[in-house]
Amino acid sequence: MPALFFQQQLVITKHSVQPFNANTILLFDAQQLNVDEFDLNALLSPFELTVITRRKSYKAKQEYLATRLLLKYLVKQTMPQFRELANNHISSEFDQQSSKLLLHITDCDTVLRSCLSHSNGFVGAALNVERIEFGFDIEKINLKRPFAKLAKHFYHLDEVNLITQDQQSAERFFRIWTLKEALAKATSQPIAKLLSPNVFTELERANLTALSCQYHEFDISVVSDKSTDWQCSVVNSTAQLRGVLNF
Repeated sequence: MPALFFQQQLVITKHSVQPFNANTILLFDAQQLNVDEFDLNALLSPFELTVITRRKSYKAKQEYLATRLLLKYLVKQTMPQFRELANNHISSEFDQQSSKLLLHITDCDTVLRSCLSHSNGFVGAALNVERIEFGFDIEKINLKRPFAKLAKHFYHLDEVNLITQDQQSAERFFRIWTLKEALAKATSQPIAKLLSPNVFTELERANLTALSCQYHEFDISVVSDKSTDWQCSVVNSTAQLRGVLNF
């Protein structure tokens, strides 16, 4: 049994303003945000403004704004040359060809890769400065889902056996799910292609490492081809972002 994948390996810390590891995923409860209180024209690029305007639900607007604030914060914290750059000069746009979310820095040739995930108002954001194979996923553990039925319909038989063999069916179902989602993002594959294959076999075949943990009611997994020092940092309030983003 691939027991290693069900252990708590991914480190989660409380965020501070001190310098942090570049391989950091920022986590934040987007439901703290009152979108109407923010000057979106100053925070978001023209492209991002068109996207958030199209979001119908208020929760979707919260998640979109939160992830963009986190990304811009990460850019300014990890790349001092952009510390004074206006927030609306950093624009996040999904690239269909690479299946990556790219950050375009206005008036220069810098383009950064990034990765996002969200579930039930809880969001995460990370930069991929080294342009490695990298992806992460967050999923709320919903104890009311019919795990065995869903697993039998979508998952590999070996994964189904892992889920149904004891009382940890929910935790195992969502751990396998976040691993599949993170692998899909790291390898730029549609998640539909990775539902039925055994994710542990696919990770080994791709020579990728994975780290996972649970944070409150959420399962989080990270997949990467180089570094194993990825960690999560929880931002508890927007006040922790204000000093860097100046809003």
